[in-house]
Amino acid sequence: MVRRFAASILVGTIVWSVTAFVLNVSGMGSPQRPLTQRLAPLPPLHYPISGVPPIRGFSMQLDNPRGISGYLRCIVKLRAMGCTWINFVINARQHDVHADNIHIDPQVSLTPLQIHEVLLAAHHLGIHTMLMPIVLLNHATGNDWRGVIKPKSWSLWFTRYRAYILAAATWAQQAHVNVFCVGSELLSTEPFNTQWLRIIRLVRLRFTGKLTYSANWDHYQYVHFWPQLNYIGMNSYYDLSDSKDPSVAEVVAHWQRIKNRILTFAARERKPVLFTEIGWDNLDNTLAKPWDYVGTGLINPSNQAIAYQAFVRVWRKLPESSFVGAFIWEWYPGCKPTDYGAYSPQGEPVLPLIRHWISGK
Repeated sequence: MVRRFAASILVGTIVWSVTAFVLNVSGMGSPQRPLTQRLAPLPPLHYPISGVPPIRGFSMQLDNPRGISGYLRCIVKLRAMGCTWINFVINARQHDVHADNIHIDPQVSLTPLQIHEVLLAAHHLGIHTMLMPIVLLNHATGNDWRGVIKPKSWSLWFTRYRAYILAAATWAQQAHVNVFCVGSELLSTEPFNTQWLRIIRLVRLRFTGKLTYSANWDHYQYVHFWPQLNYIGMNSYYDLSDSKDPSVAEVVAHWQRIKNRILTFAARERKPVLFTEIGWDNLDNTLAKPWDYVGTGLINPSNQAIAYQAFVRVWRKLPESSFVGAFIWEWYPGCKPTDYGAYSPQGEPVLPLIRHWISGK
């Protein structure tokens, strides 16, 4: 039976942080003074990365507040598979690309207590964790997504985003998270370097683990706050082949050119690289457009297998000073909701290869 790990000693602090976060993000409090700053001081703990397994794991979205038991069973299953890292993805919402209000939707977001329970369950099973808060749009038309948001007031948007991130950093600290991601794919916000430096500085007052940011694979060169983070984080959905029947060697050769560019940039920044997301769906054009999550085409799991074979060949046996690892997108609690266009390797021919890679072999 799955144990439910909810540390009652932290409930008061968590509930207070929830209240502070909701008040601030919903705009009910003073936007000039984030209420999360009034949290009680956190214990001077530190969770070092040195000595733990390389970062080889799965991403899991925490978006079903009624599915806690499923998340806990899934964590146990992944641990039995040899998985030692999970990237837990939580979300906040804004109405559209022009909104400056960020809020938690209780229909699709776990409560802080539920997040704490899931994170602590992984910790007690010896799984290392990353917490990645993201922002999703309730209404998106055309090419709208979080990478092109343009709120009416940038100042107000950053005030509310800062409250969200600081609350999440507090939850991460309380649940022994190893890596915290301060943002994901917020391309249009990245030029506001002063705002990001403030966020990172305040996060470090609450969280003592490692920090990263999840840049887009085609935009990491435009992020200017890498010096304040521990890892150059990026998703990795590169176009690797236009062929419907590519060879592993062809994909490896394309990857090598990409790898050289990434590692050259990382060496210049003196930071190792972390792939916060990497994955391919099971359609025949997955190597041409791995970023197209509503892709079309025929199911062809062999191309998904080729993609992972090439990835493992190119990115294995690198020193941690240049590459610390990757999180595969994604793993579902229970079964995949659909087989068509699924990124998850659950039930796919490629799963044994991925399990071998995760084990560190």
